[in-house]
Amino acid sequence: MVILEVKNLSAGYGNGHVIENISFSLNKGEFVSILGRNGSGKSTLIKALQGLLKNVSGRTIIEGEDISSLNPRKAARKIAYVPQIFSFSFEFSVMETILMGRYIHQRRLGGASSSDLKLIDEIMNLAQIVHLKEKKIAHLSGGERQRVFIARALAQDTPLLFLDEPSSHLDISFQVEIYHILKLLQEEKGKTILLTEHNINLAIPYSQKLMLLKEGKIQAQGTPEELITKDNIKKVFQADVDIRENLRSRLPEISLIPKPPGEA
Repeated sequence: MVILEVKNLSAGYGNGHVIENISFSLNKGEFVSILGRNGSGKSTLIKALQGLLKNVSGRTIIEGEDISSLNPRKAARKIAYVPQIFSFSFEFSVMETILMGRYIHQRRLGGASSSDLKLIDEIMNLAQIVHLKEKKIAHLSGGERQRVFIARALAQDTPLLFLDEPSSHLDISFQVEIYHILKLLQEEKGKTILLTEHNINLAIPYSQKLMLLKEGKIQAQGTPEELITKDNIKKVFQADVDIRENLRSRLPEISLIPKPPGEA
């Protein structure tokens, strides 16, 4: 069942386009990663899909409705978005931050209901942040903070979850932890996940489908087994690699071929 359909999407800033004529669809419950170099248009695409940019043409259809026809509150019931996280200095607690995700389901003058609080407890357990409940968000580590913002997105209780470079600024253990949580959300909660990523090997074992983005255009899309080839990596990332089979997952895995000193 198709949950997201994108038709000839172009978008950018000012008068120019960063992405051009993007078309693809997602089925309900899929885990899809958009891969590309820095500057390839990944972040622009993830924002354009939500109607967050003014310079946009084409169509993004979610559960049969065009995103351009939805007001912000209704759009927030369709898509939860986790942007790249850098630094935060505000003094909200973890609990207060996650509760922000419930505002779209609350009446204007209503506070958190018992069902809201029950859902928040379930989400904090899933994200393994119950022990951080009363801590201030500004006092958390990068990995802890990323889990909190994923939990806030989950509190929106949307069918679609978009994430922009969720592994950025995290060490390897936190990267794997974040992706493990996302995979649980897909498999146990039926969430449809679309994310951007530059770490190819990190995305491969979790993704059912990949999209390779270069200079604002989709170069190829398909399964990891179909797309992870020397030619595709060279074309999209301008890198020479060896491809091997991961002994545990049996999926393709890349390793860079070092260049001799002094070689351009």
